[in-house]
Amino acid sequence: MASEVPPKTKPKLTGRDFYNSLGSPKTAVAPMVEQSELAWRLLSRRHSPPNTLCYTPMFHSRLFATTPIYRSQSFYPPLDGSKPDRPLFVQFCSNTPEDLFSAAQHVAPHCDGVDLNLGCPQGIARKGKYGAFLQEDWGLIRSLVSKLHKDLEVPVTAKIRILETRERSLEYARMVVDAGAQVLTVHGRTRDQKGHNTGMADWGVIRYIRDNLPKEVVLFANGNILWHEDVQRCLDATGADGVMSAEGNLYNPAIFQSDEDWEKRFPRMDILGREYLDIVRKEVLPGLEERGRKLLLQDPSITAIKPHLFKLWHALLPKYTDVRALLAKSSARASEGGDVLEPYETCLMEVQKIIKAELNQNPELTDENGRWVGPDTPFEEGAKGVMIEVDGVKFNRLVPWYRCQPYYRPLPEEAIKKGALNVRKSAQCQGISEKKKQKLDTGTGAQLVTERLQQAIKDERDIAKGVEVPGTSTGMESDVRAS
Repeated sequence: MASEVPPKTKPKLTGRDFYNSLGSPKTAVAPMVEQSELAWRLLSRRHSPPNTLCYTPMFHSRLFATTPIYRSQSFYPPLDGSKPDRPLFVQFCSNTPEDLFSAAQHVAPHCDGVDLNLGCPQGIARKGKYGAFLQEDWGLIRSLVSKLHKDLEVPVTAKIRILETRERSLEYARMVVDAGAQVLTVHGRTRDQKGHNTGMADWGVIRYIRDNLPKEVVLFANGNILWHEDVQRCLDATGADGVMSAEGNLYNPAIFQSDEDWEKRFPRMDILGREYLDIVRKEVLPGLEERGRKLLLQDPSITAIKPHLFKLWHALLPKYTDVRALLAKSSARASEGGDVLEPYETCLMEVQKIIKAELNQNPELTDENGRWVGPDTPFEEGAKGVMIEVDGVKFNRLVPWYRCQPYYRPLPEEAIKKGALNVRKSAQCQGISEKKKQKLDTGTGAQLVTERLQQAIKDERDIAKGVEVPGTSTGMESDVRAS
């Protein structure tokens, strides 16, 4: 009797073949701790080009590999990785090749690629030795990437930050690619650029890396994406294959929208809030109900609602502090009658009332078809709004406060003037002191150990969750943008 022939495995694609198989995406929603969960990815995809690539939040490889409850609460097929949730990369932080491979095996059947986080600059990453704090250990990075490249059924990708010089950054990028990374995302900021010290990403360094790597290497650029126009500007400036957005996406999930209809590019925050909660209710909750209320309350698509609404409504909340206070105390746990979304529905109703009253009193300008004429007017020096240049023509852009729009983080010098960032006299020439850095790491955007991780393994301190504070961005998110 002839021996059975093992089934042929589908060959693993590499480089541009892999990129093309995903639809050659030009836009990507970044991996964001507790912020790029399923419901948010589905919302983002609805308002982005159809082949937009999305990343999961960063997961801790050892816990994912060894702790079933952490794994199931982080990534839950068939919801995560379903057809509407593709293309999808799952991101891990790790410092052990075996743990990384074991964790990646669990998600490989449900995603298109596995990404290694080499960019997280937070104090928790320093303590756990992962993310950007691996960048001095090239041997370890090489072993992590090559293990997945050789043994995992789906391609491995990686996300890095630039180093102290463009030459060193290129060496670093080349090492990661040579180890087997099939897509390389470069965040144009250094490890020290975070919080109020974030500053501007350096597209010039990304361009230098792009120009000096082989053309078959697929490269994504990350940083400085506030408006849709920045996407093409970044592609032109860096030569990258695609552009990734984190913070810009959180404040306006339609940031990648290129439609000429201004309504689609700057959706009203009440309408988008309605759509977001409907996604949670209709597309996520039904698949979670079988898990029971306790686990449902700990699902990322539930725990992320409050910080997402703080960002979506960030331009409204300072004007209506009663709504901000109501949202701040809202909790799915406090819901009555079993409806975990009830507290957030109450907040949304208040937002809807406010915007309806505003539009009744101050209707928007519309064209002959009844469509909003948009936020741009011919540029005038000193006029309100932000100067935007489109095809060489300058405009003043003033987005109404009730529409989704970017959050402008103060530059370090501005933050110091406003008192949001203090510098010791002895450290003025060297930058922010280490003590102050730690305060930024753990202050207003306080990092809390997630509840589901506490239940899974009490002694672990390797995962942190960013908690939204009204009027600020989430501490973790601003740097997970670079994770």
